[in-house]
Amino acid sequence: MEGCSQAIAEGITEHAGPLDEHTDQLRTNDVVLDMGNLAEEFDSVIAEVSANATIHTGTTADIFISLMNGDPDAVKQAKDHLALDIVDTSVFVGPIHQQGTSIVLQRAQTIVDSLGELLGKLGRNEFEGDLGRLASNLTISGLRTGLIVGTLTTIRQLIGFATQKGLDSNAAAPLTRNVIAGASLMIGPALNIIGALRDEWNGTANTQTRLSRLITLSLSLAAFAVALVTPQALLALASFGPQMAFFTLARDLTQVFVPLNDNAQINPAGTAANAGLYGALQFLLGTAMDHTAPNSGAGYAMSAGSEPSTADGGFAAQLMNWMHTFVTSNTTPDTWAVEILESLAPVLGHDILRGVYNAGVEIMSDVASGEIMRMFQSERAPDGFRITLAPRVPSASQVADQFLTTSAMRTSFGGAIMAAAISAGTFFGSLGLPASAVNHAVNAVVAAVAIAGLPGFFYAHQGNRPVESTTV
Repeated sequence: MEGCSQAIAEGITEHAGPLDEHTDQLRTNDVVLDMGNLAEEFDSVIAEVSANATIHTGTTADIFISLMNGDPDAVKQAKDHLALDIVDTSVFVGPIHQQGTSIVLQRAQTIVDSLGELLGKLGRNEFEGDLGRLASNLTISGLRTGLIVGTLTTIRQLIGFATQKGLDSNAAAPLTRNVIAGASLMIGPALNIIGALRDEWNGTANTQTRLSRLITLSLSLAAFAVALVTPQALLALASFGPQMAFFTLARDLTQVFVPLNDNAQINPAGTAANAGLYGALQFLLGTAMDHTAPNSGAGYAMSAGSEPSTADGGFAAQLMNWMHTFVTSNTTPDTWAVEILESLAPVLGHDILRGVYNAGVEIMSDVASGEIMRMFQSERAPDGFRITLAPRVPSASQVADQFLTTSAMRTSFGGAIMAAAISAGTFFGSLGLPASAVNHAVNAVVAAVAIAGLPGFFYAHQGNRPVESTTV
């Protein structure tokens, strides 16, 4: 150890020769002196540590110092002294296994993190490409609108079935049925009128909202008037009306907590195109339900007392057979109950299928309507049409907006469509047309009412308030 500082000093002096030709001699001597002092300090530290170290540690230090001083025998000494002879390798099995397990866990964690990031971008609609954006729009609309509409449609059909069954089994009088039907059809117009008064009071009304509410109110009253003058139509609406009112009110009660936001702007051309698309979707929806899920809701309960084959004839056949049985039956309530309860049971598969159909139409409407609106905008969003989910705990004002604007329009709209469908079904059915022709006529009437009512639904939300979304 004592020779370490001497070796360092001699090495510095030896290599300082060439520097003397270019550097001041005094400066070089100062550097050599300082380095020598530093080496001496290292020697003292090493000596102090070695004095308190174990024999093995001291021997190891001596070997490294000999190697630094260039001792050739130190190489062989280092090999003999530092060689590791591991006798029992089993002690390393555990750590190796743990290392492999750790790698698997790390890979699994990486995959989970990647999937989480992907799902997060999907839910926040942050994909830049058109395909990713479309996937996000469909996913968000499916999780919100699809689940709500699909579930509530199934429950709606079961409620309609139970209501019609209860009315028939208790032989409810025509007056009772008419009152129930009229009350259910007036829920939407009543909410509409209250909402219009609220808009005027708050100063949020404008020409668009006033005209929209007026058109929707007129459509509702016209459909109700047609049902009044069409024989037996109002009687059938005693079950169809409540099931539709439940669906629209329950839907808005749920959706007030999970509204959708989007970046589309309502415009006349886009609204007209959306009305045509929505009408076409409603026609296809009615046709699909008539052919693949006829035994559902109030219509199926109506057909319970008819010939078994008529239950598969679709909405028109069910309605006409029920009216014939209701008008010509002179049985007592007890006898009537026994007759229908023998075969009266819901076909849950058809109810669920209708829920799936209706959910699919609403999802397509959510996504396609925004794309169409954006297509006709004067200033398009540069990143494309995007839907985002905005869960919230609604304030009193937001609840009032949902029920006195959105739900008022939706309930009025739904009631008008149902009244028009029942009236058309009874009218065309009385002409002696085939059931398939009557079903197509009814679906065409539903499509026409949908086309006429959708613009009012859109523009009722364009008051003098911040517009959160055109997708409601």
